[in-house]
Amino acid sequence: MIVEVLYFAEFKDITGKEKEEFELSNNQLKNLIELLLTKYKMPLRNLLWDENTQNVSSLISIIINNQALLHEDPLLAQIHDRDVIAFLTPVSGG
Repeated sequence: MIVEVLYFAEFKDITGKEKEEFELSNNQLKNLIELLLTKYKMPLRNLLWDENTQNVSSLISIIINNQALLHEDPLLAQIHDRDVIAFLTPVSGG
């Protein structure tokens, strides 16, 4: 299964990319997050991961195919072949 990840703001700064494709062995979002944390190490872990809850930071919004992920435990969310996934940081305005 192949998914595309879109990077914005700090995610783009950390990865140096606007988007990237990953081949996954199963259809849980957890698999993708583990790949990202392994590939981009501490800078991404500090942004994406909450060490206290051992889950995705509550400050991060996850968008799958232009739909916000509203899942109690994002690690268990199902993803499918050719899904487009984005991780967004909070937006501040003025």
